[in-house]
Amino acid sequence: MSAPVAPGRRLAGIIRRHPVASFLAWSFPVGQAIAFQPVLGHAWYDVDLPTAPFVVAANLLGLLLPAVVITRVVEGRAGVRALWRRAVRVRVPLRWYGLALVVVPVATTAVAVALLGPPEGTGRVLASALVSGLLVQVLLGFLTTNWAEEVAWTGFLQTRLQDRRGPVRAALITGPLFALQHAPLAAGNGWLGGTVVLLFVTATAIPFRFLQGWVANRTGSLLVVGLVHAAGNATTDGSGFGGPGLLPRLYLDDGVGPVHLVASAALGLVVLAATRGGLGGRPRAPRVGAEPVLAGRP
Repeated sequence: MSAPVAPGRRLAGIIRRHPVASFLAWSFPVGQAIAFQPVLGHAWYDVDLPTAPFVVAANLLGLLLPAVVITRVVEGRAGVRALWRRAVRVRVPLRWYGLALVVVPVATTAVAVALLGPPEGTGRVLASALVSGLLVQVLLGFLTTNWAEEVAWTGFLQTRLQDRRGPVRAALITGPLFALQHAPLAAGNGWLGGTVVLLFVTATAIPFRFLQGWVANRTGSLLVVGLVHAAGNATTDGSGFGGPGLLPRLYLDDGVGPVHLVASAALGLVVLAATRGGLGGRPRAPRVGAEPVLAGRP
């Protein structure tokens, strides 16, 4: 008669067989329970809580932590070290930093100009907006939110899906899940408005995941992926800390709306077409404990 399996070993076995499902089973209950606190505080107690600290906590405890823990269970210390190397990889060609800090803001600004016309303002206003609204907000957003997000969404989830299903299918699956993470932010618009916002976020999130998958495949750097994410946010919403982003400082009388989502989606579609669906995928070394897989192929 075989000895009974300890609950801890049984759970570890389930996680090893189903790492993606295990990540989602941790991420959404924990992350959303934290992120929804400002919404619930306003609805139930008429208390206005700041959103940004809860978003940071949700990303750390509901995204980054399960990504690291499940990687440790599935791939051991070597897997965690490999994830960490990708998360902090700085040495990539400068053009990739140009993509994040120049191309993404310029594309977003172009969308705003096309919709709202050129902003009115002096060169001093523009210089202040570039420093305080773009560079400072990129740094704050990256450090507090977007780096952790992309280590989890791109480095853990989308990469694993790509190994099994190819880069395009991985983005198609990751996009709606990534969008659903933002449900607490959409909920402030009421049920109908929140649903419309969430559908719009989902529609733009899928091509955005094309862009992020391509950057990760070509650079191997989740740090750069996080910067691309942070730069898009910094052009409009900002980081939630230290004031608004770039465009709200230039269009003082007009709400610029989610033009960064449109711009990032457009860039993702351009990448999809330019790479013919390959998204920069190429043969990659197998993860610890994984079967050899060619990235970019199902």
